[in-house]
Amino acid sequence: MKRIGVVIPSITDDLQTQLLDGIFKTASAADCDVIVLTTMTNGLEFHVQSEIMDGEESIYCLLERAALDGVLIASQYFVKESVRRMISEKIRRTGIPCIDLGGSSLGFETVSVPQDDAVYELTCHLIEKHGCRELMFLAGHEGNPDSEQRMSGFLRAVNEHNCTHEIFYGDFWKMRAEELGNELIHHKRKCPDAVVCANDIMAVTLCDVLQKGGINVPGDIIVTGFDGHIIAISNFPSITTIGGIMSETGRAGTEKLLRISGGMPVPDSGNDLHIIYGASCGCVEKMTDYQTAALQVREQIRRDTEVSDMLEMRINADVITRASAVESLSELTDIVDQTAHIIKSYRSLHLCILPDWDSEPEQPDICRTKPYPGQMLCAVTKEAWKDGKSGSLFPTSQIVPMLAKPHEPVLLILLPLHAASQVFGYCGFVYEKAADFKASVMLFNLLSSVANGLRILRHRLYAEYLQKTVEEASMYDKMTDMLSKKGLLLYLENQEQTSRNKGIMLVTIAMLTASPNNMSSSIMTDNVLQSELLLANAIRLISGRKYQTARLDKRTFAIVFSLEEETPEYYAEELMIQLEVLIRKMQEGSAAAFLPEPYYVCGEVSYPAEKCLSELWESLSSSMPAEKGFTGISQLKKLRREIHKAPELDWSLSVLAKRLNISKSYVQKLYKEHFGVSYIDDLLEARIGMAKKLLLTTDLRVSEVASSCGYQNATHFMRQFRAKTGMSPSEYRERQ
Repeated sequence: MKRIGVVIPSITDDLQTQLLDGIFKTASAADCDVIVLTTMTNGLEFHVQSEIMDGEESIYCLLERAALDGVLIASQYFVKESVRRMISEKIRRTGIPCIDLGGSSLGFETVSVPQDDAVYELTCHLIEKHGCRELMFLAGHEGNPDSEQRMSGFLRAVNEHNCTHEIFYGDFWKMRAEELGNELIHHKRKCPDAVVCANDIMAVTLCDVLQKGGINVPGDIIVTGFDGHIIAISNFPSITTIGGIMSETGRAGTEKLLRISGGMPVPDSGNDLHIIYGASCGCVEKMTDYQTAALQVREQIRRDTEVSDMLEMRINADVITRASAVESLSELTDIVDQTAHIIKSYRSLHLCILPDWDSEPEQPDICRTKPYPGQMLCAVTKEAWKDGKSGSLFPTSQIVPMLAKPHEPVLLILLPLHAASQVFGYCGFVYEKAADFKASVMLFNLLSSVANGLRILRHRLYAEYLQKTVEEASMYDKMTDMLSKKGLLLYLENQEQTSRNKGIMLVTIAMLTASPNNMSSSIMTDNVLQSELLLANAIRLISGRKYQTARLDKRTFAIVFSLEEETPEYYAEELMIQLEVLIRKMQEGSAAAFLPEPYYVCGEVSYPAEKCLSELWESLSSSMPAEKGFTGISQLKKLRREIHKAPELDWSLSVLAKRLNISKSYVQKLYKEHFGVSYIDDLLEARIGMAKKLLLTTDLRVSEVASSCGYQNATHFMRQFRAKTGMSPSEYRERQ
């Protein structure tokens, strides 16, 4: 049986699902398997290449190991050019045929689906049924092949019917659609009977802008789109659009690939583009009833989503907790077997890990990354709602063992199994159809928990290795797998030989505060134990490869880090922010009645290490508040960290004064003295900083950005933004 590989990043969009659906339907009809290599993230151009991205992109290394007869690459969905180039180089090294579904920029053959007839039919519908005589076409970029095809169908229809028409070049995104809408609202351009848009994003944006400006759709003007995207179908009013383009692209690409790869002849099955009639052209009767029903459905979906999210949080918390405490590979695979039901609609699951995942115990953070070895270990294979089975070694070229046996054509989606850049293998899910796959939080957390479980097992092996090679029996703390005090001292003494400077911070639990989830009291010893484990887990999660950690006593921990260009205080403050965020996130999925309030001291590692550690310990003991709760400057610093983490909250002098139990004027005085800036200016800086980030990384409207940053009035936000940056929010977004 032939195998077609599909290379596509994080499948989070309805159009991507339609593309896979077209591929699989065509391939399965030709008795071919479809193997999808994908990820859970899709890095942006301005993102620095991180260890997590390295781990995600490791899945594409399978291109050089898997036995594939051809490859389809959806290059249009890869944001980073460097990733596109890396993948294309791997494909060329294999020598297998490749079709680029996103264009010809990578030098592969491509396909084009005729689109003009569908737009012609839609335009004729507007003219003949709805009596439109003055029409406008909102195109994509000038010269874009897809836009030109769609425009030609529009022009053919209006010319045949002798209609007045105009072309307005857009950008396949929101900016130009908003400009056109505002020009129509303010009568800078004559309002036509209908606007035919070259894609759904522009159609939805134009529809929203017009309706907010008092122009009714479809009462005053008709708006149509192209793509059949879920955002158009679920909009109010629903957008009349043309569906089937992505499934047709998948079909055409698969047919062409099968022909050039020497497969069985595949007849051209024709073009399946079709009009999806919606309310934006007036083809939905009883608009009032339709609106009421649409709003009810949307509200029900929102409520169902909230309930589902709460359930997911509870299940995820359980999976993460169990996976972080495993002591063997079989225990970890049992967890996968018992909890895989949280992934919806899959037919079978195949967990494939590197056969040498547990080798070199003296280097727990080193693991093979690329290329994949000639053999993989099938740790567990499982059909939905049936008990899983452990497997054995198999050739990596088979991808998963089931493909070596007689079977019906399958849609197999492969995702990387990694902890940061530490790659452990991949996990394959077989689905009946493309729409069954969902890149959900549940899926992400299951894969992350399994990878972290393997990483923890490697660290356990490391602990055992140290126990066998080091004379002291107490080198490691058994409960947390962190270094003990003796182990930390030995580690620091060994670091004396390196040229890199080290910083160290001691973190302890100064007090317990009631958590928002449970304000009632319980047995104090249990609360203390829960808080110690919560802090220990948070420290362990942020440690990774960058830091060495130790447990010095029941509630006091040490973190050792490399000093680059900043002071120990700088790195320690950053670590504290990460710890506080993690502690609260972890607590959300538990029933802990109390949260640990961490307190720390820090400094540069000096030698002898025992003296350095003793001095830090003495400083910690003498400076830590004796009474319950932080007071004075320590509490003020903590409040400032909270402000900068969540500037959108309703911060006021009254809130700060109440938290510190001092007057508002004294709060202002302390804030200015210790931070060199007034409270209100600091809050403003934090909110403007958050606004800049949202403007650059989201497509939220300016009013939505203002609301997300804690502003009740968008005009006030824009005035403050201009005062701080010298430009409006819209100008800032356009210039970056």
